[in-house]
Amino acid sequence: MTTVLLRRSRSPLIAGFLASVALLAQGVPLSLPTAGHNPVRWGAAAWAQGINVSPDEIMGYARSVLEMEEPRTTAYNEIRALLTGTNVDINSISLRCTDTNSLNQLPRNLRSNVRTIVVNYCNQASQIVQANGLRNERFDAITAAYPQNDTLAEQIRAALMQIQQQSQTAPVPSN
Repeated sequence: MTTVLLRRSRSPLIAGFLASVALLAQGVPLSLPTAGHNPVRWGAAAWAQGINVSPDEIMGYARSVLEMEEPRTTAYNEIRALLTGTNVDINSISLRCTDTNSLNQLPRNLRSNVRTIVVNYCNQASQIVQANGLRNERFDAITAAYPQNDTLAEQIRAALMQIQQQSQTAPVPSN
């Protein structure tokens, strides 16, 4: 399953990348789905530096990230609204697609609703990734690699800019 976080990233490496991506989103903060919150294992940086990502994969990754943003924001806001009036801070729970165990700390009356939102979003994110020509595992590998690989991060930034520019210059279909 695609590793996707619904909350804003706290990692400085990811935050820097997201800051540059946010400029592309016309003032709307864009948060990448990240595997970067997982503990770094010894050897991960070396593996990440050696990842070979094709131009098609970079474009598929960038398209996926952009397409995931609206449903991610919607899901995050729905969960935040459910948690309003509770003593639970949304940032205190893990909203990872691959780890919903932390949802057990939520009040019983909210668990099922929050879990449903997370699962629905994660299924949608997985479909987006696959529709853009990537396997979920490959998307996760790219997500894990880009914070340690400046070249890959720059290629993703360039792809995001290209997609944004294309969408701004695309002709409006006439009816």
